Amino acid sequence: MTGGQDKLQADADTAAIQRQIRDKLATFEKSTLRIAAIAIGMLFTIRVVVSFVFLPFAEAMIVAGPLGASILLSLCILIAYHFGTLKIVTARAMTALLATLVTFNVFYILHMTDNVYQLFFATLLLAAFGLIAPTFAMWLVIVVPFIITYLVSLFIVDIANVAPYVAALIGGSALSVVAYFVRIPTIRKLTELEVIQSSIAEKLELSNKAKDQFLANMTHELRTPLTGVIGMIDLMADTELTDLQQYYLGTTRRSTRYLLTVINDILDMSKLEAGKLAIHNEAMDAIVLSGDIASLFEMRAKQKGLEFTLQLPAVQSLPVVGDATRISQVLLNLLENALKFTTKGGITLALEASDVAAGIKLTWSVRDTGIGIPKDRLPKLFDRFEQIDSSATRATPGTGLGLAIVNDLADLMNGHIGASSEVGVGSEFWFTLDVPTAKPSDVIEQSGLPQSDRFMAVQPSEYVSSEGMSAPPPATSGDLDSSLRILFAEDNHINRELIIRLIRREGWSGTAANNGQEAIDALKANPEGFDLILMDIQMPVLDGVAALKVIRAEIVSPPPIIALTANTLPEDTRQYREVGFDAVVGKPINVTILRAAVEKLTASNCEPL
Repeated sequence: MTGGQDKLQADADTAAIQRQIRDKLATFEKSTLRIAAIAIGMLFTIRVVVSFVFLPFAEAMIVAGPLGASILLSLCILIAYHFGTLKIVTARAMTALLATLVTFNVFYILHMTDNVYQLFFATLLLAAFGLIAPTFAMWLVIVVPFIITYLVSLFIVDIANVAPYVAALIGGSALSVVAYFVRIPTIRKLTELEVIQSSIAEKLELSNKAKDQFLANMTHELRTPLTGVIGMIDLMADTELTDLQQYYLGTTRRSTRYLLTVINDILDMSKLEAGKLAIHNEAMDAIVLSGDIASLFEMRAKQKGLEFTLQLPAVQSLPVVGDATRISQVLLNLLENALKFTTKGGITLALEASDVAAGIKLTWSVRDTGIGIPKDRLPKLFDRFEQIDSSATRATPGTGLGLAIVNDLADLMNGHIGASSEVGVGSEFWFTLDVPTAKPSDVIEQSGLPQSDRFMAVQPSEYVSSEGMSAPPPATSGDLDSSLRILFAEDNHINRELIIRLIRREGWSGTAANNGQEAIDALKANPEGFDLILMDIQMPVLDGVAALKVIRAEIVSPPPIIALTANTLPEDTRQYREVGFDAVVGKPINVTILRAAVEKLTASNCEPL
């Protein structure tokens, strides 16, 4: 924006705030009138009842007649307020009318009964007018006629000493004006603060939504080309390469995996900041989960010459209720750090369980014999962007977000995380969580890790010698038909080429579609021609979710459908499974995970993953 445009926008924002302030004050005026109507209606109703109880009927009728008009007007105000038909102009007019009726009632009763105590009652009303007047002009409209009527009454009624009543009038007028000027500025200031805070909150909400959308879009846009980059690197690793080319390729592969980890960390942090990262508790087996995590790191530790130890309670299973995805993410992050900073010795993953009042207390600990952490760095270890070595010459890469994310996840699960360390000796990180117990029959099947796509992308082959990179891919399962026919929808042409090459390398046959609609058309043209569908999510013409719904609705006995998506948060995965996908494979595509999903879904008596 130019300077002139900025000024115009600022003026527009100011005008909008002023309008909101006026609307708020108008609402307050109507609320004040409503309170006044209730108070006056109740007061005058009581006076009418008391009059008929303690006064002769004729005198009671003199009192009740004019009071009834005020009561009726109060009821009209309340009815109009209740049904939302009370406009601000009408409210101000009714305020003046109600005050006039009250004044008339006071002095009418005064003249008809010669009860001079009405004058003292009138001064109390005068003070009350300062509390109900919405504007100073309205205060004058109410008070000036009142004072004139009051003074005239002193001359009409035969009063020997008018001094006390004049003093009461002066005191009531002073209280009335003080009440008005004390009340209105405070109310206006509070209203302005409320409107400004509301405006700021609204802008922050819009800003957060825009940031979330931007990060989601950017993450998708980054992961999509990374799918092609990492996939092509994996394909190239299976070709004939010289030792130097294999070294270059291994370095490139590690760099792309690290870039993917950074993208995941940024997305997780943005979700945590926006409060959009939810915890989903389900029945799980803590023993199985710990074993799955250990299986990911055992080979990698061995390739680095490290001893990996898993210590578990002496039980076959430990069914509890928790978020297996987030627990896995915490432990995987801690193990990643242990592996990164340990060059000799070993790493231990231990799980302990103890009974507590509401269930079981689980304590996972990750111990290593790595470089250790200086004691002055421990207090800030779980802060964002904090690193053990933050200098420009540090030997290990990192964003400083991993432990911050872990700490936030632990807080979300009402858990606790901590660390102790000694430089040159090693470190221990622990994660405790109180969880309810679960029935063994409720434990969901845990094949791999819910968050495995995030970390299994780093394969053990990246840590072995260059010769290991050219090893052929693992053979497919014997239950898998080598002539498996796959229909895949992908709008990115590089990723389409990658997928068709992956399919051919596995010995399958593939048919490509540029979007969801083309996939539907191909399936309708040959309903029995495909054994499985790979469906991208974000595509032009018809996206993956919409295409899935059409296929489920219009195709009899459709083949299993796997979502291929750059949206890899657990919330996204749950959403895609809820709409009907049989499995979800994240981008960049990990061949091991894709192969396992295809094997399971195309084997006999398959069930959704």
